[in-house]
Amino acid sequence: MISLQNNWILIRYGEIGLKSDYVRRSFEDRLINNIIKGMESNGIEGKVKRGYGRIFVKTEETKKASAVLERMFGVVSLSPCRKIGSDLEEVVNELSELGKEKVDENDSFAVRVRRTGDHGFSSKDVEEKAGAKILNSTGASVDLDNPDKRIMADIRQGQCYVFTEKIESPGGLPLGTQGKVLSLFKGGCGSFLSTWMMMKRGCSVVILHGKMEPYASDEKFEKSLEELKKWGHGSSIDVLEFDLGSIIFKLSENGETGYTCTLCRRFIHRLASEVAKKIGAEAIIAGDYLDNSFGDMKIHDSVTDIPVIRPLVGMDKSTIMERCDDIAGRFLLKQNECKAKEKCESDVQRETVEELENEIGVENLMDDFLEEVFGK
Repeated sequence: MISLQNNWILIRYGEIGLKSDYVRRSFEDRLINNIIKGMESNGIEGKVKRGYGRIFVKTEETKKASAVLERMFGVVSLSPCRKIGSDLEEVVNELSELGKEKVDENDSFAVRVRRTGDHGFSSKDVEEKAGAKILNSTGASVDLDNPDKRIMADIRQGQCYVFTEKIESPGGLPLGTQGKVLSLFKGGCGSFLSTWMMMKRGCSVVILHGKMEPYASDEKFEKSLEELKKWGHGSSIDVLEFDLGSIIFKLSENGETGYTCTLCRRFIHRLASEVAKKIGAEAIIAGDYLDNSFGDMKIHDSVTDIPVIRPLVGMDKSTIMERCDDIAGRFLLKQNECKAKEKCESDVQRETVEELENEIGVENLMDDFLEEVFGK
């Protein structure tokens, strides 16, 4: 008889295991903390335990907990499972019973066993004995290459965890193990994916958002931010805002035709540089890719002495859109062009840009906008 219901979740990580013992322990601690916070914020009761190379969650709400863990950076995969002892006969019987429960006559199946530690049997011993019992009881066929059903076990530290599915998670590093970054977040594909990718690398994120009305709607920003926060277990995503629409108006009215976009981007980078210093952010994240030339990027970045990181620079637009669709859904694919773009051109001269900024008095605007960002 099957001894336990699925009230455990086996959690696998990848990159953490490559670190030194001290760093690995620190990153495991952070991942465990993020898991606990993610469960608490979703009203899930349970306990989190550390094992060698694995983390385990015990809960009666495995479905809800799995949904949280699927969006947990640092987790490579997870399996809702049953926990039993590691005696060979007990393991074989449990896998056999699980096979009878999950495998139909018309299915193909395979038994997969991973074993860590010293035991009086091998992984292959378990696979062969359990596979034979499932074959006899179900009449199903064996397919070791591409089975319809997989009956699996992970045997370690005197315990065995049996399961039938391996749910993929994003991997990367636990959120909060790396530095703080400031994201220039508009809410489109570029800014969403670049921010998500830095979170996957363990960075805590603060959002800097310029409200663009009447030049563009902010509806997409709100939806995009809501989706991004679903991945923020363990580290809050703070949002700082300012009225970008007013600065677009000032730049477009006073600037030379064709320079509005460049003036606007340099203003954002200049403001972001000051904000980053005040909040202790180590880098600015931009969603640009090579739709913009390196020359344009150089002109934009010349106003800041803080690194500007562009995670998407090696991707084309179709790849970016596919990734966004996979992560967040199709709503991000809808274009939300700024109406001021009609006053933009690609071939701009840095000397002319700087002359226009001096005429407009861009530097003198900084203090007012910093006060707006920080609500003073």
